[in-house]
Amino acid sequence: MSEVYFTKFTKRTHDIFKYTRILLGVTKFKDNLREGELVAIKLHFGERGSIHHPRTQIVRAIVDYIKEKKALPFLTDTSTLYAGSRRNAVEYLETAAMNGFTIGTTNAPIIIADGLLGRDYREVKTPGELGSVTVASAIAEADAMVVLSHFKFHVSFGFGGALKNLAMGCVARKTKFDIHAVAKPEIIVERCIGCGLCIRHCRWESISLRKGKAVIDYEKCVGCGDCVAICRQGAVRMPWGTSKHGEKMLKRAAEAAYGVLKTFEKGKVLYVNLLVEITRFCDCATSLEPPVSVDIGMLTSYDPVAIDQASLDLVNSAPGYYFRDNNTLERIEAGMNKVKLLHPGVKYWILLEESERLGIGRRDYKLIELG
Repeated sequence: MSEVYFTKFTKRTHDIFKYTRILLGVTKFKDNLREGELVAIKLHFGERGSIHHPRTQIVRAIVDYIKEKKALPFLTDTSTLYAGSRRNAVEYLETAAMNGFTIGTTNAPIIIADGLLGRDYREVKTPGELGSVTVASAIAEADAMVVLSHFKFHVSFGFGGALKNLAMGCVARKTKFDIHAVAKPEIIVERCIGCGLCIRHCRWESISLRKGKAVIDYEKCVGCGDCVAICRQGAVRMPWGTSKHGEKMLKRAAEAAYGVLKTFEKGKVLYVNLLVEITRFCDCATSLEPPVSVDIGMLTSYDPVAIDQASLDLVNSAPGYYFRDNNTLERIEAGMNKVKLLHPGVKYWILLEESERLGIGRRDYKLIELG
């Protein structure tokens, strides 16, 4: 079994710097680093207008830990397909600063890993349907990496943790296209009010209005899902539950994660999952909807499959709340499968199973709770 270390947040847990340091210390990750090595700290800096993303204090604790070995840490992420405020390096750096991530707050510079326009990458051969993935150059060229993930739920992956952070967050735009291209969104006509919001936000100009309803041109659509996230009426959906598209996408995501990890030596990638402010949607969303689970704690492991499986198990075992479509708040009992409740039809376990099949990690784990 893979070891997963766990710091539980309780009324006696104080000082995030202290507990981040304890968590990192038990992994002895610093012993795997050499002076002068470039260490990527991969995280999601949050969308502009979002408040659900990793705290800068946690990032600072990781940076200072790495610098004790005289290694050279930098913070990094990649640009997006969708038309938000992270689609190029300039806008992303502005968004990161707006959300509090600067060299002053974190003690490390920020590098957008796939360059100015998402075209800087190293192509890596992989054994699956994709055949190769485009690993963002600043990640492919780093000597080591800490993957810091805010664990949450996700409309197409079911959940977002270490594996999604690798698969989507560490690759350039070309592979993002390839992963998403297996499915295209569809309009729920009876819900569409013809507001035009999806049209204004579609950077591919694939949506138009016809007889007062949105219509998608599938010749232009790339399947990025921006329209799903932006629609305020719930009138756009991805057809995960009605086809094999979702299964294929999750398998491709596992292959992408495999390709990213091929660029690192064993013991050079550490995973940290934050089980706090666990929301229904990804940090890409700007929703201010309350979290759907109580805060639980932090985990770390050298195994991305094990840490994600442990995170799912811990979140499912905890109570929470969620808003129904009529905006009424309903309690989620402890022990309920929250992915099936929040995103029914998404075969989220396929990402775990396929990653295990590719040898990325194991779903069996030993949870070691730290005092």
